[in-house]
Amino acid sequence: MTAEPATTRTGDRRRWWALGFVLAGNLAVFAAVTMMNVALPDAQDALGLSDASRSAVVTLYSLCFGAFMLLGGRLADVLGLRRCLTAGLVGFAAASLLGGLAPTAEVLLAARALQGMTGALVAATALAMISVMFPHGPERARAFALFGMVMGMGTAASFVLAGVLVDGVSWRWVMLINTPLALGVTFGLVRTAPPAPTAGRSRLGLGSALLVTAALGLLVLGFDRASALGWAHPLTWVLLASAVALLGLFSLLLRRSQNPLIPPRLLADRQRLAAFTAVFVVGIGMFAGMFILTTFLQGVLDYSALMTGLAFLPFGLSAIATSQLLTIVSPRIQPGPRLGVGLLIAAVAIASFMLLSGDSTYVTGILPAMLLLGAGGTIVMVTGSNTATLGAGTDSGMASALVNSGQQIGAALGTALLTAIMAATTRRHIDQAGELEATLTGYGHASAVGAAIIAVSAIGVLVLTRRPATR
Repeated sequence: MTAEPATTRTGDRRRWWALGFVLAGNLAVFAAVTMMNVALPDAQDALGLSDASRSAVVTLYSLCFGAFMLLGGRLADVLGLRRCLTAGLVGFAAASLLGGLAPTAEVLLAARALQGMTGALVAATALAMISVMFPHGPERARAFALFGMVMGMGTAASFVLAGVLVDGVSWRWVMLINTPLALGVTFGLVRTAPPAPTAGRSRLGLGSALLVTAALGLLVLGFDRASALGWAHPLTWVLLASAVALLGLFSLLLRRSQNPLIPPRLLADRQRLAAFTAVFVVGIGMFAGMFILTTFLQGVLDYSALMTGLAFLPFGLSAIATSQLLTIVSPRIQPGPRLGVGLLIAAVAIASFMLLSGDSTYVTGILPAMLLLGAGGTIVMVTGSNTATLGAGTDSGMASALVNSGQQIGAALGTALLTAIMAATTRRHIDQAGELEATLTGYGHASAVGAAIIAVSAIGVLVLTRRPATR
């Protein structure tokens, strides 16, 4: 029996090291949202932020992150995955340093916008890099399982880390910690990651990219304003109508372009289309669910920031266990049923919020929802990310960007929709039932709507991926 060549073993080790660096970079840009949420009260006191500016610290990041995702995916396909991933990480490090040292509210807001833009380039490229390094087979399944474990546990741990930094050092370190992390990941990627294929001399399609960037930006901002001002406010509808108009124009350009920003072949495959759909829908449930859980823990159970972070650890443990289980069942079960089951589990998790009451404890009211949400979300994100990027070739960057932009738009839509329902229901019942009971009623109504949307989507995904009957 011949020994495996040393060069092959070395190359294999480099791939797994590169995977670790990719996952660390991807986690950093997603954790920038949750960690800053924990730091906001201290940042507001230190810089004298108004309530509107405080909201903008979160909104600007999400706005730029969601809006620039597809442009980042196109840049990655044309210019190269490793080049764009490392450029995004260096930019994210610089923006984090600027935000951590910000002397005024205006500088902090500018830094958050830059964080979102550069973070979008990282997120748009990370999944594509994993797909290219692990194109098929059991190693691909293990790589995407690790992706699910790191994102699930990392998201939960980011709450804890943010609480420790804010309480023990300063809110500024919630941003400053990203600088050495991003630069270290960049150095590691340069040493271990392959350059990856590009689309060669393909045109960037800058006009279409800017158009869809503006459309997605207006869409995210419209959803955010819906949450803050209500769905009946004129500004909400102006923003959303403008976004729809620009998306319609973008769709026309795609049909006429010889080199479209989103290649039609990416959406022609029903399995891939189902993956994009499932990730979009689970974004609605995951982020809205986390919002409801956080407000219940802090507003009803009176948890501190650090205790809230610790309360999310079972979410991460559930994600780890589910990721391990997926490596076993994935070869035996097709992606469609896995996506459908993941969505149904997430729907049950959201529906469980309807049972919350003033007597609910962490163990009886929160823990089951945490475990179910971690399991359902992990199944959908791991399976959806794997399926969406499988066989995408030189379109891997755009496929990765569509996954992440879908999740972000779903999160913005879900948070805006469910918080608007929650707020309206609470206002309607507060005079008759009191503040606590009215708030719980708001949780119940919002949860019912969210669970119904996810459950119906699960059925749609199962139908979409059903194999045609053979004659």
